[in-house]
Amino acid sequence: MTHRRPCTSTLADQLVQAGEVEAGTPLAEAFAKVDRGAFVPAFALPDHTGPGVRYRLIDGRKADQHAEWASHIYADETLIIEIKGRSVTDALPEGTGTGRWTSSSTMPSLMARHLRELELAAGPRVLEIGAGSGYNTAILCELLGDERVTSIDISPHLVASATRSLASHGYRPVVAEHDGHQGYPGGAPYDRITSTTAFTHVPPAWVDQVSPGGIILVNIAGGTGGAVLRLDVAEGSAEGRFLPQWAGFMPARTHEPTERVTVDDEGEQSWTRINPNIIRDSPSAAFVAQLATTHAASVNTQADDGTPLLFMEGADGAWAEVETIPDGGRYRVDQGGPRWLWDLVEQEHQWWHAQGRPPWSAFGATVTCDGQWVWFGSPTGTRRWPLPAPDTSTNNVERRKRS
Repeated sequence: MTHRRPCTSTLADQLVQAGEVEAGTPLAEAFAKVDRGAFVPAFALPDHTGPGVRYRLIDGRKADQHAEWASHIYADETLIIEIKGRSVTDALPEGTGTGRWTSSSTMPSLMARHLRELELAAGPRVLEIGAGSGYNTAILCELLGDERVTSIDISPHLVASATRSLASHGYRPVVAEHDGHQGYPGGAPYDRITSTTAFTHVPPAWVDQVSPGGIILVNIAGGTGGAVLRLDVAEGSAEGRFLPQWAGFMPARTHEPTERVTVDDEGEQSWTRINPNIIRDSPSAAFVAQLATTHAASVNTQADDGTPLLFMEGADGAWAEVETIPDGGRYRVDQGGPRWLWDLVEQEHQWWHAQGRPPWSAFGATVTCDGQWVWFGSPTGTRRWPLPAPDTSTNNVERRKRS
């Protein structure tokens, strides 16, 4: 469908040399055929400055930027393609700007890894949650044929852009604007569902839309940590383990309105001997902290007096501030709201440490019509954590900092 280009072949060769794809396989050929640059004509590079992140637009259609554009497009990099729900060219009309990025073109090696996990040789019908640029959709079309591929995205401009790019290169899968939490019942049943966005739990609609014997691949994560889960689907249920290699995606958005929850209290002070920086430095510790606090997000920030803090907030208004510089081997904690988040983290951290600090691949999850939960060791084990329905109001909780 597309012609082999030298830069595209170079990217495919990189994936082969890195061991992400095997030379001569359909997957290697698909990466060699599909031109990433045709789907990502422009992207934004982040510059982490003192006041925050500032973006610089790189547009491959401009002669003076083409060489720099190509050096990133045909490299194994994640590239930002949407900021605040707008294309990077619309969001950065002057070439630079700020804002929260909301979509990206996934790192090709991560794409390859997930495509391998889907076991595509049998020609399954696939639902992709998160069309993005359409690049991964095109790879799926090369491997399976257009008629077996459905891709959805909540962003109308991404759907429109991906549809145009796919069609201009001969690909005509179903691409639709739809909330990923609902799957896409119009095309069900599927044999595979794969998501390039993160969810706090497995949307029940997905299990209903995948045929028994099928596979679901999704990043289960919150604002503190997470990992990628592969589930084998049975009749009305699904079960599986987290993959050994870490990966993270942008959190899924939803059309459903969210409620703002605020808590205005001074909380209570205590001390901890657990270094809060482990949440930032150890993905396994962050994974366990997320299980302990469910809809809590974490960010490294500072108090008004300049004291560096780990700040945690919950969708229910729970909050915690933990100083990241020790005082006599201890770290000051201030927390309040309906749950004491740091106490929950500390409890699970002590358990995790006693188990020998196992990686997230020692955990798995079970999804049934009665609920879903993460387990440690085996599905029959007694140590488990619930995965409740997502509450996307987490990011709307007012952050407070100790003066």
